[in-house]
This record gives sequence, C-alpha cells and structure tokens, in this order.
Amino acid sequence: MLIMRKIILTLMVGFLTSLFGYSQNKQQKLVLIEENYKLYYEKGVELIEPYLILLGEAYRLEKNGAAKLLEGIRYLDAVTQINSNDFAPFWFKGKAYQALNQNDNAYYQFKKSFELNKNHPDIARELALECMSLGKGQEAVEISLYALKLDDKDAGLMSNLALAYLFNGDLDLATKTVDEAILVAPQDKISHNLKKIVNEVISGKRAKPKKYSDLNNK
Repeated sequence: MLIMRKIILTLMVGFLTSLFGYSQNKQQKLVLIEENYKLYYEKGVELIEPYLILLGEAYRLEKNGAAKLLEGIRYLDAVTQINSNDFAPFWFKGKAYQALNQNDNAYYQFKKSFELNKNHPDIARELALECMSLGKGQEAVEISLYALKLDDKDAGLMSNLALAYLFNGDLDLATKTVDEAILVAPQDKISHNLKKIVNEVISGKRAKPKKYSDLNNK
C-alpha cells in the first residue's frame, strides 16, 4: 500500500509539473568554467539573434521575446565572467539590451565591446547610437568620427556623424556632413530625412534636439 501511494504521488507531481510549466520557472544553473564558454556563448547568441535590431529598424517584441532576451543575456553574462577579454559577447548583450529599450545597459555593453575591439566600425557605430539615445552628444561625435575613419565611404556612418553633430549643437558641421552623406548615397532616405530635420532646426521650425527622443518633438 505504501509503495502504491508513492507511485500515485510521483505521477501527480509529474502531471502538475507539466501542467504549470515547472521547467520554464527553473533556470539552468550556469557553471563558470572554461569548458562551458563555447556552449554558453552559442546558447546566448541563439536566444538573442532573432531580435537583433539592424539598420535602425524597430519592432515590438513577441510575447516571450523579452524573456528570451533576458535568458540570452544571462548566458552571456556567464561567458564574460569566464573570459572578459572577448568583445563579441559584450556586443551581443548590447544588442539584446537595445531590443529591450534599456539604453543605459546597452551603452555599457557596447562600450566594453569597443574597448576590446576598436578596429570594427559596427562596434563603434552601435556605441555612438547609444550615446545619441542617452544625450551624450560630445562622446557621440568622438565615436562617430572614429567609426568613419575605419570606413570613410560608408554613407550611414556619415549620417550618424551628422546626427551626432546635431545633438551636440554644431549645426554647421551637421549640415556639411549630411550633405556629404547624400553625395555618397543620393537615394538614401535616412540622409534626406536628416537633412530636412537639420534645416528645420536652423530655420527655427524645430527645437534643437539633444537625443533621439527629442526628434519626436517639434
């Protein structure tokens, strides 16, 4: 009889576990040893990659998107604790926080990635964009200039620099730089939209913006 009760209890626990999704509430314990570096990195990237915001696009996260991003960050936090000298996991954590609209955290992660790898324009680009989200105009200009030195034919980087100049209050350089971006890529809508914004600020139709969110206000 006692054995039968144990069997019934075991079956009930198994049923309730499946019913209430026990597994999704119990996170895997992460062990911070070198052998797990590659495994945790790949798992973190796998969770974050579907939500990367590229080329300034924006979208709403799906129902479980935020939870997946946070879990991806948790894996990559373990990775950077195991080895803090690799730029890539910091970059992916920055993109995850970016997708979560946590700009302070995104800025910190991109800054760490940039400190570890100053030879890749996309790392500098992401850091500059987060500077502009946070109203760090002077730093945005400095990082945007650095990124453009790495790839001086990239119209997108030129537009970013023009925007950084705008947020930093230098309208002459913003105008000059956005005009250069349009010459390099005449069909680029972003550069043309930025040119319009700069002209509106110069004419007084728009208040001087200091960060991205200010662009929604005239």
